[in-house]
This record gives sequence, structure tokens and C-alpha cells, in this order.
Amino acid sequence: MKQVIIFSNSSQNFALEIERIERIIEYSKPKKLPETADYIQGVIKYNEKVLPIIDLKKRLYGIDGEKKESSKIIVVLWKSAHLGLVVDDILGIRTIDEESFEESRIGEESISSEYIRGFIKLEEDIIILMDTDKLFSFVQAREIMELEEESLEVMEA
Repeated sequence: MKQVIIFSNSSQNFALEIERIERIIEYSKPKKLPETADYIQGVIKYNEKVLPIIDLKKRLYGIDGEKKESSKIIVVLWKSAHLGLVVDDILGIRTIDEESFEESRIGEESISSEYIRGFIKLEEDIIILMDTDKLFSFVQAREIMELEEESLEVMEA
């Protein structure tokens, strides 16, 4: 059994394991930084540090996320840092038993992208369980880590 937070993005429901989440905060417009990937909205100050903000809709679907009143930022543990993921809405916390979970790999073949750990099968929906550590390629991850270091100087100036 595992606890997950379920959220929606682009009319699709996703889940993250609760132990990967530090906090859910209200959406606030990030400070845009030059020469960053289009899915990086910018940074915000969070606990006296800089938190990179990722437009999850842009990262997953290639479309700009329209900010709504229900939009939230999920602060997740990512690699050895924190990252803010902008989502359309938080749907709730749910305890998932092993029978409801199905791995995304079937034999040697993967039926999904690297960041999809598996699927949660509910009576009313199939929810994608994400692995935040695999959400970005090595090059993308390096850009985000460098962003934290560089933007701290910008925020303090």
C-alpha cells in the first residue's frame, strides 16, 4: 500500500508518491530567467532558497499551461534538490493497494516514457504514476541544477 497525491493536468489525472512531495503551495508567478528551456517558467523564493518552477503541461504535452484559480505548485524532492511543478488542480490524497497498481513495463518492452512508473487502475479512471527523478533527460537536469545556482544570485541582487 502506498499513499499518492492525485492531480490533473490537461484533462489527464496523474499521481505522485506522497513521500516525494514536500508541500503544495498556491501558484505565484515565477521570475522569468533568460535562455532557459520553454517549460521552465522561472524561479520563486521558497524557504529562503530558489525554487525552479516547471510548467508540467509544457514539459509533457508541449503546450503552454493556462493558469487557473485552481492551479497549484507541487514542491517535490527531485534528485538532491527541490522543484516546483505547476499543475491544473489537486484532486486529493489516496491510498493505493498493490492490486490497483500496474508497472509500465511489460517484459523487456516499455509501453511508456521513462518518467511513468506505472498505472493506478481505479473503477472510474486510470491514473499515471510519475517518477519525478526521470522527468528530465541528463542535459535538461543539468540545466535545472545550474539554474538554481545562477538564479540565487539574481534573486539576491
